[in-house]
Amino acid sequence: MKTKAILWTFVLLFTLILSACIPQTFSPRTDIHITDGNRVEQAVIAVDADGRSHIAGVVNDRIVYFRTRYGAALPLGKITMTMTGSGTNWKQYDPAIAVLDDGEAYVTWVEQRGGPEKFACYQQIPLVPPVGGYDKDCDPLDGTEQTAGNVLVAARGSTAYAVYDRPYSDGRTADMWYKRIAGGSVTGRVAWWIEAFETVYFHSLDLGIDESGFLHVGLHYNWTTGGPPPYGERLEIRSNRSTMADFQMDQVWMIYAGSSLDEDIPVSLSFYQDGTTQRVALASGFQPATLDQIWVDSCTAVGCTAKADTLVSLPASWLTTSVIDDVEFEGIDEDLYLSFIGDDNTAPTGAPQVYYKEVFSSDPPTELSDGSATFKFDLEMTKVVPREEIGLVGLPIMAWGESNLVTNFYFVTEGIFPQIKVSEDNCVTSLLSGDIASNEIYLSGVWDACENTWFTTQAWNTQLPLITK
Repeated sequence: MKTKAILWTFVLLFTLILSACIPQTFSPRTDIHITDGNRVEQAVIAVDADGRSHIAGVVNDRIVYFRTRYGAALPLGKITMTMTGSGTNWKQYDPAIAVLDDGEAYVTWVEQRGGPEKFACYQQIPLVPPVGGYDKDCDPLDGTEQTAGNVLVAARGSTAYAVYDRPYSDGRTADMWYKRIAGGSVTGRVAWWIEAFETVYFHSLDLGIDESGFLHVGLHYNWTTGGPPPYGERLEIRSNRSTMADFQMDQVWMIYAGSSLDEDIPVSLSFYQDGTTQRVALASGFQPATLDQIWVDSCTAVGCTAKADTLVSLPASWLTTSVIDDVEFEGIDEDLYLSFIGDDNTAPTGAPQVYYKEVFSSDPPTELSDGSATFKFDLEMTKVVPREEIGLVGLPIMAWGESNLVTNFYFVTEGIFPQIKVSEDNCVTSLLSGDIASNEIYLSGVWDACENTWFTTQAWNTQLPLITK
């Protein structure tokens, strides 16, 4: 009886702590527009240290930027990028966005200027418009050089990096570059494959910046020296923690080379602590036979030593049937929290579900999606820090979309409490897609519904403007 009382007291206390620090209130969902009636596509989001949400997307083949706290009713800034021409193949697409803690945003995109050639672009967007107004054209990441189409950006604190590739004549990637665009100016190669007479095609890649402002890149690609498929594949982590004289990344861990990587599972990169030592980790999918597996490979952020390969522990049912569609994970202090969409064919519905667990635990994963007989899409994961000084370092937040081909849903959960439905729409005119972002206590998201982009942010009722209470 005493043991039960202590356990119940702990559960009750933990529940009260979590409910006190992470509010279940979201601002009313709002349709993000640059002008009335237009449609924002390909929306991505970042959040600064003061809780402002920075959104990038595409409207009529032009990159747009939107800054807000609570939604379209109170925009803090709107920009549409320009081009020197219009018509066929004059277009901008594939936006990515990152923001410094002080609110200065960086947007990257791919641009075509009337032909098939692609160019890597970025723009710096300060909080306060400069004299003469915002710069709205393409600032080239690579001069007149072209890109194969892989252009990304990441930020942490006061540091931001852009990553972009260059094409070979066959359209595959010849080399990849990084440019520090905030926190000092440095440019160098991530990797130089054509030097070894190789070209590559990326199945997925992910970026992260460590606690000292160095960039780490997780890569899953296939490679060839010109021969026909099937191509070999590699899984790597590269960093500018160590560089050559020309600033090419020299801290390289080739985790795997072979043919068992699962091309449909995108890699996910994060950091966590081992005592006072920061480690970088990469989650990926393997398919050595007919079963899908999740592996997490990690090493020290400095030097990439003390390497470790961890097969994520799943229940015995997953050793018979295992289909995994998406993997995300997030390091919080000394823990690595992982979420995935998968199916072991034992659920009553036989449908894929969303699961969550700690990477290094042997405990079975927690099912988040409540056994729903729907398709699951676009899993996202981030960290939110509690709002009160209660000793917790952060909580993992998961978001995803579901569809039964009649109704689309979007859900978010903290992994402890039941899922929260943030959207339900009776239209399936487009694929489910969305993005979430956080910064300490702030959490915001955007998603596509009924051919429009919608936005909400987590807030206390007392923080919302009067018109939305």
